[in-house]
Amino acid sequence: MTDNKSVIYFTVTLVACEEIVIGLIRSHKVGTVIGTVIGLVLILFGSFASEISASQNERKIKIRHIGVIVYAEPFLKSYEGLRSGLQKKSFRLDEELIFAVHSIDRDLSKVESLVKKFAAADFDLIYTVTTPVTQAVKACMLKNRINIPVVFTVVADPVNSEIVTSLRHPGANITGISHVSKELLPQRLLRFKKAFPKIKQMAIFFDPGNEISKSSFKQRSLHLAARDLDVEMVVNQIHSLDDMTNVCRGLTVTDIDSIFMLPDARSVAYFKEFLKLSRRLQVPLMVIDNMLLKQGGVMGYSPDFYAVGVQSATLVDHIFNGVLPGELAVQNPEKVKLVVSLKELRVLDLEISEDILLQADEVLR
Repeated sequence: MTDNKSVIYFTVTLVACEEIVIGLIRSHKVGTVIGTVIGLVLILFGSFASEISASQNERKIKIRHIGVIVYAEPFLKSYEGLRSGLQKKSFRLDEELIFAVHSIDRDLSKVESLVKKFAAADFDLIYTVTTPVTQAVKACMLKNRINIPVVFTVVADPVNSEIVTSLRHPGANITGISHVSKELLPQRLLRFKKAFPKIKQMAIFFDPGNEISKSSFKQRSLHLAARDLDVEMVVNQIHSLDDMTNVCRGLTVTDIDSIFMLPDARSVAYFKEFLKLSRRLQVPLMVIDNMLLKQGGVMGYSPDFYAVGVQSATLVDHIFNGVLPGELAVQNPEKVKLVVSLKELRVLDLEISEDILLQADEVLR
């Protein structure tokens, strides 16, 4: 169906063509009539097709606004992946998709004002990165009766975090991609030990006041793996960046011979402190996310924020095509990669087992 403007245009053009043809017939110019009719028909339908095409293009362009909230700057990689994924799906970025991107720099008190701002401006979707941000967004929406679709990434254990009711049927107006970080803990430790067989005293940092950090530390599978691999976990409780800095300053090579990051947003935000400790003591650091290896750390086994962002574009696309978020199952990352940094190994003057190098999906040189 075309709009009224196209119909009027077609009618006016048709009447004009009729008058021209009648005039030529009365002049007994039959050959000219035939040629003219053919030309006018081509012009008529060419113009009409252009009108239809222009009308359809006009209707297809629908500007949508996406609010992005990330816990800290390192998590912006997920947003960058989202942009790339949406572009591959033929969305015109910054034309039909307008992003409002906010890093809260670990300050969750900023979330409520951002959600209210998005709601007041009739945003079409909120994109959250990390468990604490997603929890804060959901709490704010329930409190203020806001109903904007939410797609999350880098969320550990979405069900126990009370973000969704189930992975298959998330419910409400929310879905996303789990980070499977807690599920990968024993596998990460196994690969770390294979890479550095002499590891005996491994530093672990966790925040007892943070549910994700605490539950990660309490994972029975992690403790069983440490026992089976004959690795002692040297546990350090932290509550803030100052705690982290002070604890790190007090550790020596007689206390630890390795560092193993647990999956929580605060660990990523405090990554510079982990890296300083690793380089000061010249001990290997197993990162929680492979994207951190560009800054430092010897190895990682995880999905990466950028790839998960690309994957999440499919969920956003489904939602923009009318599917309810609660009907879209929570996904696991499509790929988990083992990455080794030879560059950092040279900085620390450490050697890694050849077996792990052969198993690595990627080696940073």
